Amino acid sequence: MWFSKNKESAPESGPSPAGAPSTSRPKTHRRATATSHSGWGEKYIAGVPARIMRPRLVFLSCLIAICMFGLLMIYSASSVESLQENGSSWFFLYRQAIFMFIGFVLFAVIGGRLLPWPLFRSQLVWWVWLGVLALLIAVLFVGRGAEEWGASRWIDLGFFNLQPAEVAKPVIIVLTAKIFADYFEDGSIDARTFLVQMLVMLPLPLFLIFKEPDLGTTIIIALTVFAIAILCGLPWRVVAFVTVVAFLLGAAAIVASPYRAKRLLAFLDPWSDPYDTGYQATLAIMAFASGGLFGRGIGNSTMKYHYLPEAHNDYILAIIGEELGFVGTAIFVLVFVAMIIAAFYICREAPTLHAQLLASGCAIILAVQFLINVFGILGIMPMTGKPLPFVSYGGSSIIASLVLAALIFRVSVESNVETAADRRRSGMAVMGERSPRASGRRLAGGGDDVSGHVGRSTAGEVRVRPTRRGGAPSRSGRTVSNRSSLSVYDGGRGGRGDGSPTRRESGGPAGGYGRVDLGSDAGERLRPRRERPRVDYHGVTGGDAPRRSGDDRPPRGMRDRERGRYDR
Repeated sequence: MWFSKNKESAPESGPSPAGAPSTSRPKTHRRATATSHSGWGEKYIAGVPARIMRPRLVFLSCLIAICMFGLLMIYSASSVESLQENGSSWFFLYRQAIFMFIGFVLFAVIGGRLLPWPLFRSQLVWWVWLGVLALLIAVLFVGRGAEEWGASRWIDLGFFNLQPAEVAKPVIIVLTAKIFADYFEDGSIDARTFLVQMLVMLPLPLFLIFKEPDLGTTIIIALTVFAIAILCGLPWRVVAFVTVVAFLLGAAAIVASPYRAKRLLAFLDPWSDPYDTGYQATLAIMAFASGGLFGRGIGNSTMKYHYLPEAHNDYILAIIGEELGFVGTAIFVLVFVAMIIAAFYICREAPTLHAQLLASGCAIILAVQFLINVFGILGIMPMTGKPLPFVSYGGSSIIASLVLAALIFRVSVESNVETAADRRRSGMAVMGERSPRASGRRLAGGGDDVSGHVGRSTAGEVRVRPTRRGGAPSRSGRTVSNRSSLSVYDGGRGGRGDGSPTRRESGGPAGGYGRVDLGSDAGERLRPRRERPRVDYHGVTGGDAPRRSGDDRPPRGMRDRERGRYDR
């Protein structure tokens, strides 16, 4: 998959042959030890590996900065309208702050391990999906907004208007990651069950969202699920087929709806009708043009004086461009892009396919909604009326966006798990520059620092393998000495780890790594472990006794008895 980790490079050079000059780097150029943590992947931040903690900190910092910036711009863009309609210029700011507080509470619950991680893979996700499906059905009958905004998308709960389509985004992402992981990672479901679950899970909510009507949210969710399928290895033929089908369905939806056709015409030429269908598009262009390079300054926008409708909602980017100019808008976009890139780094370090798909799906849906809003305001694509994530005013939007961010953060938290390789690696000796007897240091895990064996053997003292049962007799009847047994030597320039000289073979190269002495006589090494004395079948026993004849073979019957057979 695209987010597989890079493999570590192999060592540059091995030990030099005997008599050849060494080509390895000096000790001073060796890779830093784990106790210094100087490598990118070896550093630790607050006890967490830097490869996991760095993108987490970048993601969280960018998220908080964008949310605080959103509160500032909501106040700047809505102060005039709020003062006239509600008697207070702080009205929309207070409400957005309350919604954001609720979202960060959910962020702490989801990202702070208050919910068990296996819960996101359990069957409870299907029950939550059924609840969202019920809300999507209810909004078609009891929803409001048809007279004001041309669509029935909100359920009035008294203290705020709930938009079920926004709630459906994180639920569909979690369920999609679960289904794909069950099939591609665990193999707990077969291909038929996988297709049935996908055909039930995705088309039903998308059809209900489309009937509100809300084409923008339908496109955002469909593109996200399609991207997750591509990450799992969807064949390109299927990708091309789905793309063509989606294009045909989108064209049919535009032709079947008059107001969608008007939006398409306004996108193609907004100046053809600047006071009707192209009104918002032309005013957004004028707002960016009047902002110039550095903008008019925060709070000095003129479009918010009832010129640009929904200035604090869908078109808040136009106010940002007018007040902060090109430079301020570019910085805001770069911060959002940095947050999305950090989210993809988080999903690359995820330990399982389910976690990778969950984090990548949440990052993709945030990026797609951001691009649709920005491109719509800039006139690159038709405007779909989708809010800018974390910035536009809206209770359901900010809560759903923070839940998506919490899922990404939770994947980063779950990435810092100890694997079997980590446990084995923690028990390994770390190579350094000083011996444990010289410095007495101990590693963080409690073991001794054996760094004094750099360039030498870590075997320690000479160990001689004892012979069995007093040694094996030789051809002469004498016992083979321990000299022919295996002996481990602690070689190296400085001798053993305690600094004492080491035993070397004569004629061997100076320095080098530890070696095993197999003895000087190859014939002795090839003898069996236990050998009986040779018997002269002419009556003399002993390895050195003279033979009476040239024929040393025993009689036929004696050879048969040695093989386990007997004469008839």
